[in-house]
Amino acid sequence: MGSDTLSAALADLRDRVAATCFPLDVPGAVQARLARRELIEQLDDYLLPRLAAPRAPLLAVVGGSTGAGRSTLVNALVGREVTPAGPLRPTTRVPVLVCRSGDRHWFAAEAGIGLRLDERVPPGMALLDVPDIDSVSADNRRVAVRLLGAADLWIFVTTASRYADAAPWHLLRLARERNTRLAIVLNRVPTEVLDGVRADLVRLLRQAGLGDVPLYPIVETEPGAGLPERNVVPIRTWLAERGADPDARAAVVRRTVGGLLHSLDRRVPPLAQAAGRQYEAVDRARACVDTAYAATSQWALRALDDGSLLCGAAAGRWADGDVAGAARAVRESLDALVADAFARGAERSAGCLPPGAVRRSAPEPLAWPGDGEPLALIAAVGGPVSGPGIGREAAGRLGTRIGSEPAARLILDVHRGLRGVVAAALDGERARRVAAMTPLPAQDGTGLIEALDTVRRSA
Repeated sequence: MGSDTLSAALADLRDRVAATCFPLDVPGAVQARLARRELIEQLDDYLLPRLAAPRAPLLAVVGGSTGAGRSTLVNALVGREVTPAGPLRPTTRVPVLVCRSGDRHWFAAEAGIGLRLDERVPPGMALLDVPDIDSVSADNRRVAVRLLGAADLWIFVTTASRYADAAPWHLLRLARERNTRLAIVLNRVPTEVLDGVRADLVRLLRQAGLGDVPLYPIVETEPGAGLPERNVVPIRTWLAERGADPDARAAVVRRTVGGLLHSLDRRVPPLAQAAGRQYEAVDRARACVDTAYAATSQWALRALDDGSLLCGAAAGRWADGDVAGAARAVRESLDALVADAFARGAERSAGCLPPGAVRRSAPEPLAWPGDGEPLALIAAVGGPVSGPGIGREAAGRLGTRIGSEPAARLILDVHRGLRGVVAAALDGERARRVAAMTPLPAQDGTGLIEALDTVRRSA
């Protein structure tokens, strides 16, 4: 433990987890994003720093429910007010860290955490008062849970009226799973119900697999009276026993680090599996988009061959003898054809991608071949080498002017060019929709398992 090899393996795992993302809203993606963030935070906030500084004082986080008396307990443990306590909820908006002056260098100044120095803090220990875990403020809840993940041990504060709430039990079970050293303070217990409440909480702890966790009840006092010293002394002693002796501190660190390392076996494989599902979903989505745009391209290219673009305005202007006007109408019909193809492609591929992944777009203005020879353009959309009707008439007039073989070659070249422009426009739109599925994980999940195996061998 604390070896350079293990630290390097964990740093590599951390980088691989950070490079893994879950952009598609496939089943399990929301949970994977949360688990990824929590794992990165715990590696950054605890495991890597603790391995780099194994002799640093223990960090005991005092957490719990709204109004449980966390700040009051911290003040009582130190012997003076170092963090504000009072009836306003939530009282603790800014986390407060209290340590001895000689230990200050271990704790880098961080924005958003207040630092207090006091020699009455148990030796080898620092106390951190965090916001309530069930705060009405989402930011407070997030800060509290993150700081709990950065601790060597927890002092969890609850009350006679709140000990059965769901929010704390989720975190208590998490502490059990990660083998975090833990003590529970049952605060504000009326004397007449002390035995019954304590017995019920012990029962719940045993059911949760936490029967060996020390429990410290504190009787209810008058508002502003402070906590009874006789109830605070056992908690202060519990802290001192773990902080004063280097061997005891090392044992706490080994237990917490070991529990977190063991938890990686449960936390990393699901992330790898979630990354794999992202890749599978991308493959399915790409195939779906490709199929949608292949069908759309076939429809658009057929429209270039069947003479339908010579209906409407183009036919009317041709009948009036306005060849240039008929060619302009053909170009307008070509623009409308591509716009219609974009809409059809978007509709066909709507179910391929997550909602909101890509917005519907209109095609950019396109340069159509045949602008220099309107008769060739009109003939090219009448069918290959001129179809019946207007297309054949345009081809015949062009052949009379430049010769039948040159006219046929020119019409065919323009026709191929039109198909190329339409196909390229739709292929670009297909690629844009596929690109909406990025960024993808740097790897499909196998890299996470490889990094986890390296951590296992290094631990």
